[in-house]
Amino acid sequence: MSATPEQLAKLRRQLAEKFPAAPRAAARALPTGLAAIDDAAGGLPLGAVTEFVGAAPSCGSHLLLQQLLATTRATRTRVALVDAADSFDPASFPCDLLMHLLWIRCTSSTALAATDLLVRDANLGLVVLDLRRDAGAELSRTPATTWYRLQRAVGPTDLALVVFTPCISVPSAQMRFVLDAAHPAESFDTERAALASALTPALQRQRLLAHAAVA
Repeated sequence: MSATPEQLAKLRRQLAEKFPAAPRAAARALPTGLAAIDDAAGGLPLGAVTEFVGAAPSCGSHLLLQQLLATTRATRTRVALVDAADSFDPASFPCDLLMHLLWIRCTSSTALAATDLLVRDANLGLVVLDLRRDAGAELSRTPATTWYRLQRAVGPTDLALVVFTPCISVPSAQMRFVLDAAHPAESFDTERAALASALTPALQRQRLLAHAAVA
């Protein structure tokens, strides 16, 4: 015999009273080791989308990814990279920085669906969606509802979602940073770790009202 709506509602109330949900911190974050990001909100906000816009050639997006891999490796945080253009070159990173990385090679048409699946994985602490090679016109065709649906999927989780784009493209981003300064040719003689630690992405949007505490 099927339960009536009234019986189901009563059962839900009883379960909620017996097993109350644990309180969640109003603002939590994954530290990055970069002052421009960590001073703004303690790091990458958990349960939220952060967009990094690479607005200039050689502006440091690749270096930023290396920095994120280094800091998450130090804390043994598992990371997934959704590589929408199959452009990730693992040989350009120290092997040790890749030990905790799940690399998803896909196309632009399947990248968002892959990301939606990954953000529901409780084993991950950071998911990176790399759309840097996508054309601005192509990104603009992505419905805003798709981005907000992705944010709703991330919201209840304890991971940070980072999206790399060539232009402002993610309307649901709680935080947005812009990398708009191209590195001069002479900087290529500097060690990449030093260049990465010196990155200063500019905060363009912050919807989080409370200063994030380190998770």
